[in-house]
Amino acid sequence: MADYVEEIKAKLGIYEVVSQYVQLKKAGRNYKGLCPFHGENTPSFVVSPEKQICHCFGCNKGGDIFTFVQDLEGVSFPEALEVLADRAGVQIDKTQMKKTGVSKSIKDEYFKANDLACEFFEKELHTTSDGKKVIEYLKKRGLNDQTIKDFKIGFAPDSYDSLYPYLLEKGVHRDVLLKSGLAANKNLADEKIYDKYRGRLIFPIWDYLGRIAGFGGRALKKEQMPKYLNSPENPVYNKSQILFGLSHAKKAIKEKGDVVLVEGYFDVILPHQIGVKNVVATSGTALTPEHVRLVKRLTDKVVMSFDTDSAGFEATKRSYFLLTEQKLSVKTVIGLSGKDPADFVRANGDLEKVVHDAVDFVSFFIDRLLNQYDKDDLEGRKKIISELLPCYKKMSPTTRDFFVRELSSKLNVSERYIYDEIEYFKLPILHPARTANIGILNSSKLSPMKKLLGIFLEFPGLFHSELNLFSKNDELEAIYKALVSQYNSSRENSKTWDFKGSVLADDKAKIDVMRLSVEEEYDGFTEKALQVEVEKLIDSLRKGREMSERELVLSQIAETEKTGDTARSLELLKKLQNLRSN
Repeated sequence: MADYVEEIKAKLGIYEVVSQYVQLKKAGRNYKGLCPFHGENTPSFVVSPEKQICHCFGCNKGGDIFTFVQDLEGVSFPEALEVLADRAGVQIDKTQMKKTGVSKSIKDEYFKANDLACEFFEKELHTTSDGKKVIEYLKKRGLNDQTIKDFKIGFAPDSYDSLYPYLLEKGVHRDVLLKSGLAANKNLADEKIYDKYRGRLIFPIWDYLGRIAGFGGRALKKEQMPKYLNSPENPVYNKSQILFGLSHAKKAIKEKGDVVLVEGYFDVILPHQIGVKNVVATSGTALTPEHVRLVKRLTDKVVMSFDTDSAGFEATKRSYFLLTEQKLSVKTVIGLSGKDPADFVRANGDLEKVVHDAVDFVSFFIDRLLNQYDKDDLEGRKKIISELLPCYKKMSPTTRDFFVRELSSKLNVSERYIYDEIEYFKLPILHPARTANIGILNSSKLSPMKKLLGIFLEFPGLFHSELNLFSKNDELEAIYKALVSQYNSSRENSKTWDFKGSVLADDKAKIDVMRLSVEEEYDGFTEKALQVEVEKLIDSLRKGREMSERELVLSQIAETEKTGDTARSLELLKKLQNLRSN
């Protein structure tokens, strides 16, 4: 196992891995970007090629390439190992991994069930008489054989007991069948189970890594309800964190620089068929903050193509606010002639041109309001402006100026009047749940003690070998003693540390974060300025320790006065006097 880890690390650097998920910019010796683990507007996520780690100084998440992938993808270490091995071109002997005691995750059972179910649905589509009728239906919807194959589209026969006996025979546990939504029972106590998907067109739903996490089953008869039946929430499927088609679209999104958001499975699949592959859809839910973070890993430009009716527009507007909160630019497709993307493609429309000609959402919103209200009527004008105010309030000054000018021109009103309205408008107060992590950016600053030790770790030439400041913190004291040991055994080489030594190697992750934090905070400091900072920290820590000791003695004196222990009280008073004289 260790051999695989080292081989992968030798071939994949931290920048190479993280930059596939986060847009990074050079910042001195390191790179910075917006944290992929929590929403933020100011970059606090740092990638250090020198130390081969990443760390967010807002939410404290990070680590090496394996920890990063584990946390971001929500996978086990063996899964992260496989993902990174594949990227690095390292062949892993899975038999050897099993012998070394690497256990399979419970998630593997769900992925196994989904893979087997997908094979079953595909076989039913291509080898049965009912399946062939469904293929005819798919071709009428515009799909060709290659696309059907690429998206592994299948068919669930109209039967209560076709899929689940097959999966049980293949070793899938009954509990996994029920929780994955591939089978169902009438109540929890009922031993009898039956196929959940019956007489439906089946779309596999992939996660970000390209694993089948769930299914969407479309009704093939008018009387079937619901029209779409999606997998329930389970260990591998969370609809608020999965975008349909993203695993197929990742490469195209990065190449084109933007992503097209649509609503349905066919709206992803048909554009993909004609070469417009940077298209994704939500899976049976509205756009969520988690979806936005997925998109933001790959691009900061979004083109929305939702329905143009009132419900579709409201979804577009909600999505706009979610996206702009995370500083993404948002455009809207306007040239589909009332069709959804799938129908537009079937009508031989030039979807790529329509996407290219998409307009800024606010411009689209302004024109929609101008068609809805009479701009020459005072009340109509007020309504137009009031509906746009939430958009304007959240804009940067440069963006606001652009759209104020546009609205001023189209309404023929003074820009000053619009600015006055914006100034007096108050945004609704966020729900406490939405504001719970405001201030998180201050939660992970190093304590003075960690900061001092971090300076010693990062700048060995400033090391003080005779301090008694770390003795009340076992973790930090062990690290400090390891440095003292190195310093005393080789004074002439004290300008560098051997981080491969036992104690320092055991605490490598903590040490790397302390060093990175110090490197960020003191970037550009001269050696003299750093020396001054070290003395300030030592003085502050000493005063803090003395104050704590005095408070402890005072509390002990109070206790002895209660018990009447005069001898102990006098002893403590003498100790307090010595502390004050120091």
